[in-house]
Formats: sequence, structure tokens, C-alpha cells
Amino acid sequence: MLHRITDLTEPDNGCEGFMPGEEPAVTLLLDDGRSIKVYDRLAYEKGWDTGGEISDEDIEKYSV
Repeated sequence: MLHRITDLTEPDNGCEGFMPGEEPAVTLLLDDGRSIKVYDRLAYEKGWDTGGEISDEDIEKYSV
């Protein structure tokens, strides 16, 4: 089943940024009310942005 991404939230790490080795993640809000967290790099590569779609299989495979 496909779910529409209704919003995307990126963390605000301020001037500290990310710790060495820490991979940034984003939160995707889905049309069914769920929110899932995936790595930012992966979301960009897969085109998971507001208005896009993500499958149940990808949610299960890539959620962090």
C-alpha cells in the first residue's frame, strides 16, 4: 500500500550541528496520521518529500 507524505520535518541542531558519525534523519508525516523517521540522505535519494508517496515495504525496511 502507498501512503502520501503530507509533511516533512528536519531537525534543527542549531550551531552545534551533528556529532561526528551521526547521520541526519527527517520525520515524514503520512496521510494516515503516522510519522516515521528515515535518514535524510535516503529520503533525498528516494524522492520522499511533501506530496510524494512511500510504500509500506519501504517504511518497514528504512524506518530508523
